[in-house]
Amino acid sequence: MADDEQPRIVATFDSYAGMLEAIRARVNELQVNGERLDEYVGLPRGYYFKVAGAKPIRRLGMTSFAPILNGLGLKCQFVENQEATERLKSRVPPRKSSFVRGAPSIVLTVRYSNGLGAKALRRALTIRLKSSARNGHAKRQSPASGDHDRAV
Repeated sequence: MADDEQPRIVATFDSYAGMLEAIRARVNELQVNGERLDEYVGLPRGYYFKVAGAKPIRRLGMTSFAPILNGLGLKCQFVENQEATERLKSRVPPRKSSFVRGAPSIVLTVRYSNGLGAKALRRALTIRLKSSARNGHAKRQSPASGDHDRAV
């Protein structure tokens, strides 16, 4: 594709059902058999029909989304809908920047520390100590150290 050439838009949709229609149209355009597509993208046999058939019984999810799109030579691109953006900005007040955290943080409440959190912590430490002793991580004295009496 040349630098000045735009990629071909295969479909435009704004819902899950629209996306499935676009995928079905692409399969028809490429004249690919669903089972062969499954084999090509590495999904179980018949999986394409389960997610994009006439009556889907599964949903296109995190595991199958990328392989199916890549197998059909597609990629996603989000385009801003100006009307919807303006509607959102006019109806929903912007968030306060003072409430925005720079990095995720974990806050442990007193209730958590005193209640289930403390029990879970004690349990984890007990398990860790038991497994260390079981695995032989306790301090041992070797016969060569000379810190013990030898029976002759």
